[in-house]
Amino acid sequence: MITPIDIKVNLDDPSPALSALDLTHQQGRHREIWFAEVRPGVTESPFPLLSNHLIIRIRSGDVDDLTVKLRPCRQDQLAEPWTHPFHTDAVSYRLGWDWSGTHRVLTASAVCGRSPGSLAAEMADGTDPLSVLDPAQRQFVVTCTPVGVPIDHLRALGPISSTTWSDITIDQCTVDIERWTVGDVDLLELCEQIHPHDGESLDEFEARAAARQQSLERSIRRRGLEPADTGAKTERVLTSLTRA
Repeated sequence: MITPIDIKVNLDDPSPALSALDLTHQQGRHREIWFAEVRPGVTESPFPLLSNHLIIRIRSGDVDDLTVKLRPCRQDQLAEPWTHPFHTDAVSYRLGWDWSGTHRVLTASAVCGRSPGSLAAEMADGTDPLSVLDPAQRQFVVTCTPVGVPIDHLRALGPISSTTWSDITIDQCTVDIERWTVGDVDLLELCEQIHPHDGESLDEFEARAAARQQSLERSIRRRGLEPADTGAKTERVLTSLTRA
């Protein structure tokens, strides 16, 4: 099975980047994001879920959704039915690769939709994020995460202000762009998703994706922008939220 590749480019100075790309705040789609983490004092790690490669994201706005993601993950930690992508009425499950600079990691994510604004209300009430997961997502967590990961007594860290612009053309590339703002963190991520062609080998697909990655990075630099290499954006926003 050949899985899609998400080519990602991070920028640390969103304002000039948006100006260079001719995008305005008003044109974007605005939502709020929370991440689940273990309550303080349960373990010595500041972010026990993240350090065990488990991400639980709560997103609320005109469309609400819950995402449970293993990033990075290994194929051998995925048990049935999580070895292949699938869709049900409740959950959409996806496998794919994230490419950012020289970093390439496999990800597995289970996404479940909710009614608009409902998750923001639950997070404002202090609801444990684990309780709002779909049963299939809880099964994914129990089945595929390492033994000993603390998944009880969770809290929601946030909100993070999110603005997205979809299907933006940059030269020959079509990307989704997302800005995250919280505390002292303000960053921008560009993402182009590459899908395999029928009959394409893995080597051919990866070569095509590498060429697209180089093309996107060249297009960014031609606009006077420099891709950032300042660490994973989720860890950066969680660090900012826990300092507040």
